[in-house]
Amino acid sequence: MARPLLIIDSGSGGFTILKSILTKIPDLSYTYAADYAGYPYGNRDAEEIVSRVKRLVSASQNQLDHAMIVVACNTASTFTLPVLRRTYDIPIVGVVPAIKPACERYPRGKILLLATPSTVEGSYIDNLVERYATGVSLHRFGSVDLVRVAEDSLHKGEQINLVRLVVGCKAGLRYDAIVLGCTHFPLIATSLREIFNGADLIDSASGIAERVQTLRGDYLCQSASRRFFATKDSSPPVAFLRQFGLSKPQILRMPFSEV
Repeated sequence: MARPLLIIDSGSGGFTILKSILTKIPDLSYTYAADYAGYPYGNRDAEEIVSRVKRLVSASQNQLDHAMIVVACNTASTFTLPVLRRTYDIPIVGVVPAIKPACERYPRGKILLLATPSTVEGSYIDNLVERYATGVSLHRFGSVDLVRVAEDSLHKGEQINLVRLVVGCKAGLRYDAIVLGCTHFPLIATSLREIFNGADLIDSASGIAERVQTLRGDYLCQSASRRFFATKDSSPPVAFLRQFGLSKPQILRMPFSEV
């Protein structure tokens, strides 16, 4: 039986992943579920992130039976993929910072990972660096404020001076590549490219889209039926949502108990 895709995030960053997926599967049926009430995840501890994501997915599944879940948040993916895969017998796709492709492209280069503090400080990133960054000068910068600036850009437009202020001493430094380790950051790509002197911006969106296309089989519905759930009405402007075939969200009541 054909069923839609569920894509989740703490806020609107997941739309950058969804946009890439739709280039591969234009008539995809999907639900976008945003935990605006818990946004941003980047300054929350692992236990709280796991709890919120489990409840967000549970509430979304109670509304509609989905065929696949994309956790379109680097921070959430770091902590929640194992428990979600134990709970749901459907494909679960997570977002991983594009350290591997960046290192393959610039094997002797200087690379900056931009992400949330939870992501850059995690052992998962340590493992990626150890595995793929031999010979690479890899630097890390974690900021929740940069996530907020990116989310706000949907309402106010990109504000390059704010972006420059947040990245602080990193601004203007020369890097071969900037790994966008948060799905929000492509929303401010123009500002980041200017601040970092035209550095190559590398994210995970195309890889996730290819993974979804590979896993979809015959059971991902392509009827172009689309829904938008949110735990709080803090959604992007209607003009932004319209490109995804969405309008204002249905408010989702998350269960108090975990799955």
